Amino acid sequence: MKLSQTELRVLEQVAYGNDRVEDIAQNLHRSNSQIYRAQQSLSEYGFLHLNNGNLEPKKSTYSSLIFILLSRYPNLIELFSDSGLKILMSILKPKSINEIMRDTKLKRSTIYKKIRIGRNISAITMNNKHKFTINEKIWPNLREYLEENKRLEETTDSRIPANSIIYHKNEDEILFSNKSELKATITAFSKYEKYGIKLFLPTHFYYLPTKELSKEEILLHSIYIADKEKDYRYLTYVALFYIKFRNEFTKIKHPILIKIERILKCKKIEGYPTINELKEKGSLYDIRI
Repeated sequence: MKLSQTELRVLEQVAYGNDRVEDIAQNLHRSNSQIYRAQQSLSEYGFLHLNNGNLEPKKSTYSSLIFILLSRYPNLIELFSDSGLKILMSILKPKSINEIMRDTKLKRSTIYKKIRIGRNISAITMNNKHKFTINEKIWPNLREYLEENKRLEETTDSRIPANSIIYHKNEDEILFSNKSELKATITAFSKYEKYGIKLFLPTHFYYLPTKELSKEEILLHSIYIADKEKDYRYLTYVALFYIKFRNEFTKIKHPILIKIERILKCKKIEGYPTINELKEKGSLYDIRI
């Protein structure tokens, strides 16, 4: 989630009880049209809705927490704005600058700027391993909001139906499942039939934006799903697809594939299929193991 300074100021105004668009525009020295645009974004994010010219907070834990924070601590606006929330959610678990960069795909300078702002108001602290995290002793409500925000972001997205399950997403792409037939690219286990591995699945796996996917992308999508679901069947399907096209996947490194390689050397790994089980399943699809 990325909120602008204007959007956060609108939330702050509503938190103070100023809910008329015209009054908010005057207080923030913005035009009515700018406030309406901000309202549309904030409505999509689930913070508030427009009712006869009034901006009303939506009734949810997620929405209530940010109104409480902004009404008590308006200096959080500079920290939250633009990429701030993304960085803060990343450091719910302690991370180094390099780890934050890998997690958020943001520039080092952007991260340093927000870390500096956060440390100046004691919202961010650094441990003895030089990793940054939320200072929950001073800001317990901040951690609570960020955890709720992260949970919501991981389970909902305006690009897909509400009853979907999300496995991976960023601003450019999203991997999800849904039991309905949708206008999206079929991927992961739903795509295996094209490569000679026909599976009977209770749901469809999709990717957006629509594009032609390579076998490497299909494997990675399958790994995302198996990693989140921790489902024995999905791990078996990943293993079969990986083994069938093993020579084409030399550039892909992941703990699941490392464990599959160990299984192929007759090692037993808890929660994973055995070599004999893979041989039995592989024989159904002419996959030699």
